[in-house]
Amino acid sequence: MKKLLVILGVICLSVFSAGFAEESVSWEHRVCLECGGEADGDFCSVCGKPAGAWNCSACGTENLTGSCRSCGMSREASLDVQASSGNLMTAWPAVCYLAGQSRPDALVSLAHYYELGLFMPKDTAMVLSCLQLAADMDYAPAWVKLGRVYDQGELVTRDYYKSMECYQKAADLGSVEALWYLGTFYEDGSTVRRNYDKALEYYRQAAEKGDADSLMSIAYCYAEGRGVERNPDLAMEYYEKAAEAGSSLACDYLGYLYLSGESTSKDVEKGLSWYRKAAELGNSRSMAALGYMYQYGIDVDPDPAEAARWYEQAALAGRADALEALASLDAGKEK
Repeated sequence: MKKLLVILGVICLSVFSAGFAEESVSWEHRVCLECGGEADGDFCSVCGKPAGAWNCSACGTENLTGSCRSCGMSREASLDVQASSGNLMTAWPAVCYLAGQSRPDALVSLAHYYELGLFMPKDTAMVLSCLQLAADMDYAPAWVKLGRVYDQGELVTRDYYKSMECYQKAADLGSVEALWYLGTFYEDGSTVRRNYDKALEYYRQAAEKGDADSLMSIAYCYAEGRGVERNPDLAMEYYEKAAEAGSSLACDYLGYLYLSGESTSKDVEKGLSWYRKAAELGNSRSMAALGYMYQYGIDVDPDPAEAARWYEQAALAGRADALEALASLDAGKEK
């Protein structure tokens, strides 16, 4: 398997660079849509499938023509579905193919593969090249990703001002995510002069478009009196708006506030409801908190089975403390 991955990585490097250098070459016959390998002739040199063969994302039928012979789904639509898969190995062939056709979204995805070193060696230069190519097509998410690269300073030397420049370009293209990042710069004040009014201006622009992170940030400003008069009630309103917009963090925090009675009247039923909502959205902290409550009977009747269920979910979501708590519960059963 490792040998296959190395082969695929080498192939992708050659195929990807060739695709941009030779515009006359059809990517349909250069990238195998089965494995992402090189299909320079009639068949893929890695998996042996015919060049251009693809599996329909809707029904699984293997095809050679531009539309599925079973359900009629077009190859392009199928590749879009495949490329957006959360499984990086599944998405790889489609991402490789679509990036070769200069699709900006696929180029951003391909940059992620180069960053991870999946199917190819890690290559910071290619990460930046892919992102810049997509950004130059006025693709806002690419400008956001570039902003994050310069903001985090893991792949390149940290450059906050270049990061802000990228975020501003993304914001000018309509990115609410970029507006939120710009707001955080002015709220934090470590890079530019702290300006709560300007931070709130960016947050409100994004919040008007339904951005959950910005609604959460506005809530925090009212909770702490940052740039506005402290108003716990208004903070709660914004936390709930953020939760309704899909923020698992807001749901988790509302659960904590209602269960602790901090900033509002204690309401166990509401607190549990918000914790469960956060857990449904994948918030591992809420999962672990529910496990702890049921383990020790805090505001609920003790229920080791229910505690174990929540700890297990939290552990599967990546929380090491939940895994330890689950082991502790199992050890207690054996005594």
